[in-house]
Amino acid sequence: MGKASSAKKVARAARAGGKTSQGPKRQLAFPLGVAAIVLVGALLVVFARSANEEQVSASPRVGEHIHAAYGIYVCNAFLSPLTDAVPDTSGLHTHADGVAHVHPFANGSSGRNATLAKWGETVGLEVGSQSFTVGGTEYANGYDCNGEPGQVVLYVWPPDDPDAEPQVVTSDIGGFRLDVDRQQFTLAVVPEGTEVPRPESAGELDQLSDLDPVEAPPTTATTASTATTVAPGATDPTASAEPAPDSTDTTTGP
Repeated sequence: MGKASSAKKVARAARAGGKTSQGPKRQLAFPLGVAAIVLVGALLVVFARSANEEQVSASPRVGEHIHAAYGIYVCNAFLSPLTDAVPDTSGLHTHADGVAHVHPFANGSSGRNATLAKWGETVGLEVGSQSFTVGGTEYANGYDCNGEPGQVVLYVWPPDDPDAEPQVVTSDIGGFRLDVDRQQFTLAVVPEGTEVPRPESAGELDQLSDLDPVEAPPTTATTASTATTVAPGATDPTASAEPAPDSTDTTTGP
């Protein structure tokens, strides 16, 4: 009996010791989890603030004016200049002059968001990574240019340098940023080896008049009612009174 009793005591002490050893670990798990959550939250706030500051400071900023001459070149000829297809709510638009007007109204169309695709939303131009759609026609790699497969490409020339070689963009064309004033670009679908010309509207950059800051258009418009209700039997205040008889009439009969 003595040995059995001793064994029970040892087993009971072992179980008690096991519980005691796990206690501190469980007590530390909760505060460590809370601390991790707080740390992650703080990092997210810092990251979001940094990204927002970068967005606000990046060109084109809200209220800033940037203009770029553009052309859309299909196989061997330019398409007609685009016009705004929908009301301009972003500040990115055109005046049917072959110029991309970039006057951001808000952060959603400024900085990194002032892209070729964003401008296209107003002017009826859908621009993807390696394709574009305008006038109901899609132009993509392989487009038939008189029996030769075309390639979608964006050529970009720096401002005021007639001898500069173009930057050639063949991927993420829709994400190209319109952040340089007076640059020129031609969006083209052409056979490989075709010499893509500068936009024909380059001279329009010297004829611009909308260079003052532009405010966002009002989102709603209301018209005040000017109707006047006249109670039955009352005199209409808007009615014209009949002229009084002329008291100076001295005409008499024979």
